[in-house]
Amino acid sequence: MATNNFMDDKSIGLGDRKDGEKTPFSGGSLLSFLNERYTRSEENRRQDEQRWLKAYRNYRGLYGPDVKFTETEKSRVFIKVTKTKVLAAYGQITDVLFANNKFPLSVDPTVLPEGVVDTVHIDPKAPEGAEPEMASPFGYKGDGKDLPPGSTLSSLMDRLGPFKNQLKDTEDLKEGPGVTPTSITFHPAMVAAKKMEKKIHDQLDESGANKHLRSTAFEMALFGTGIMKGPFAKTKEYPSWDEEGTYKPEMKTVPETSHVSIWNFYPDPDATNMEEAQYIIERHKLSATQLRALKNRPLFRANVIEDVIEMGSTYTKKYWEDDLRDYAPNLGTDRFEVLEYWGSIDVEKLAENDIDIPKELESYKELQANVWFCNNKIIRLVLNPFKPANIPYYAAPCELNPYSLFGIGVAENMDDTQTLMNGFMRMAVDNAVLSGNLVFEVDETNLVPGQDMSVYPGKVFRRQGGAPGQSLFGTKFPNVAAENLQTLCLRLMKPTLFPDKTCLSIPVKCLGDRVVLPVKACLELSFLT
Repeated sequence: MATNNFMDDKSIGLGDRKDGEKTPFSGGSLLSFLNERYTRSEENRRQDEQRWLKAYRNYRGLYGPDVKFTETEKSRVFIKVTKTKVLAAYGQITDVLFANNKFPLSVDPTVLPEGVVDTVHIDPKAPEGAEPEMASPFGYKGDGKDLPPGSTLSSLMDRLGPFKNQLKDTEDLKEGPGVTPTSITFHPAMVAAKKMEKKIHDQLDESGANKHLRSTAFEMALFGTGIMKGPFAKTKEYPSWDEEGTYKPEMKTVPETSHVSIWNFYPDPDATNMEEAQYIIERHKLSATQLRALKNRPLFRANVIEDVIEMGSTYTKKYWEDDLRDYAPNLGTDRFEVLEYWGSIDVEKLAENDIDIPKELESYKELQANVWFCNNKIIRLVLNPFKPANIPYYAAPCELNPYSLFGIGVAENMDDTQTLMNGFMRMAVDNAVLSGNLVFEVDETNLVPGQDMSVYPGKVFRRQGGAPGQSLFGTKFPNVAAENLQTLCLRLMKPTLFPDKTCLSIPVKCLGDRVVLPVKACLELSFLT
């Protein structure tokens, strides 16, 4: 887990604008470098955005601008089979992740624990004068029974972990499991591991990690990739009052994790996984209140944030935002676009922008930094003092694409099936409408001129006197909706993902308003539910 919280006293960051300065630090070439990387990531993921938009429309049951209807097509029906599949996949993922109704994380002791003894035992009913069984003084290298230097009873006490206070006065305490029926065995390493696990789960519950992980699992099923960020150290305020009723909150540092939408995630375009990524840029859409709240976090430049707010909101919507919201409001957006950069920056470029590099870091060619910028002003710049310097983002693909960081989702795999089902259903509905009405052929030479040709119940047509033959003919088109529905129902598929919930092992045959289930096959039936 990443520990890049940038809250250490040794953190190296850019100072705030001093009071009285008219021109705050702007960043110059550093901002150009960051904007160039952001533009490059945005352009290289444009094709992925088209895939995500198509997957989102199929999930919502919306036709995209690339779908063209003929003049004769009247039906706009959409079979939401993609939504059924995505929700089934999401349900199975969350069932696996939260099988024990808790965050999927466990801590177990290693085979050879360090700093704490694996097991100790005492034998309260050992017969007096009984000589303990002599263990062989010989062994082999790596058997885990090496005696550490200076190993005495006191050093064993130091390695009891959670049992140190309870067993400090115990005599005849020996390392290793008991071998007699009367011996009592303790497992300090296991108890220490489970106490650590409980503490981690308590902290994750405080940060709402379960909710963020569920959001990540949903985007993983829908778009193919889910993004998690963190953990970070965050100061949280706990309400508390003293005996006199004075409000004195208790401040605690707790870890925080969050879900990052794939739409706001701009990775290094040359990386195929997070280990290869040189940088990550996250796009934030913040209000003035949220922007001012950043001043309460460590190493943000409070005066520069106020300068940014005074410049006014300059948020520019991306082309895909209106598609996600299903409508395009004409009013402007009263928000600020804040970009958060995590990645490596050349030391020379940092020195050019008045960043004081410590002597112990001057030998490095590049350093990892966290930079926040908005309206062409840097509101936070911190060098990462931790080693190893990990980028605190985790990308989980639904189906791995070995040549891209972004994976393949259920909705994309369902695209062809969704298109065929919509096409056959539109054909069936249009044919049912056409075959349900008569088309009339009229011989006007047999009718009195000037009559209204509209047809309705009780309509009377006046004929010419003495005109032979029939003057009005009705034509009924054949109803082939059943064949279209049968083709739709018998859409054979090879189950590729979650077959136990998304496919049924029975075929269907549609005959009018009846469904006949004959021989065995794997068929697409979710649209019927």
